[in-house]
Amino acid sequence: MLPGGTEPWHRLDASRSHHYSQMQLRRCIEDRNPLLVQMEDKYRSRELVASKSVGRLTELFHWSDTSTALPWDDLPERCVIKTNHWSGGGLFIMDNGDEPLEDSNRAFRPWARHKNCYRVVRNGRDQYGIPWPRWRIERNLKKCMDNVFPIPLEWGAANIEPRGVMVEELLLDGNKLPHDWKVHVFHGKAGFIQYDTGRLGEHCQAIYDLEGQRIHQTAPRWNPGDLPMNLDEVLTPNLRKSLIATTERLAEDIDYSRVDMFLVGDEWVFGEFTNYHNSCHPQSIEWEELGGKLWAAGPENTTTEGP
Repeated sequence: MLPGGTEPWHRLDASRSHHYSQMQLRRCIEDRNPLLVQMEDKYRSRELVASKSVGRLTELFHWSDTSTALPWDDLPERCVIKTNHWSGGGLFIMDNGDEPLEDSNRAFRPWARHKNCYRVVRNGRDQYGIPWPRWRIERNLKKCMDNVFPIPLEWGAANIEPRGVMVEELLLDGNKLPHDWKVHVFHGKAGFIQYDTGRLGEHCQAIYDLEGQRIHQTAPRWNPGDLPMNLDEVLTPNLRKSLIATTERLAEDIDYSRVDMFLVGDEWVFGEFTNYHNSCHPQSIEWEELGGKLWAAGPENTTTEGP
């Protein structure tokens, strides 16, 4: 296992050196571009996005790198609380509107074995019925900030300083969380589009070429479910083209990044940059070969044509 690795797949394999996940591992141990740190920082990345003048940023209600105490009385009933360096272990969706989110699937399941890392807190309890009073949320945030980053191998994320707590706008599609649109950008050109649904329930995922055609995957990591064979069923051609143009602009300064966006109405809203997708977990063979080819091609050979 590579130094700083934590998972069985954090190993180099010369026979698969051209694969996407292996190239990510190489980035982990060799790439020390300071831009990786800024992009992984969920607070400082906002500066980069603002400088590009494309897409919209979520409204920021609070930021502090000195205290985890939150101005509860000044926060809206619905918002997202997270740390800037690692949202998986300390992300809270506050859902205290008139009606609960339709896709939160609330039930008393405190002993559920596989809990979603997103805690959807309504009236002091998450979707599993576990109590989350304000003091406990703040304690969790402090623990998250004080602990060593869980995957030191991911250099860009592990070296974010200062760490802090941010509270931002909760994006909604009606009374649901919007679906996830993630564009994998290589050398400033979009390579393929990843579409995820069901963040709080049954997670479905598929990848598409730039013309919106679904790319067949042998043994994909996530079930595509009933996701469309062509994105024209859920996205107009103009919105697809604007998604591609926006993410290319946002990631133009680096050799590879996954740019996460949300569609709210007819507006693309920035989510975050991800430079170590799924902590370098191997993907389907089609994903591995396509991503590896696009990454290795270099800026002069990368095009925006679909695979």
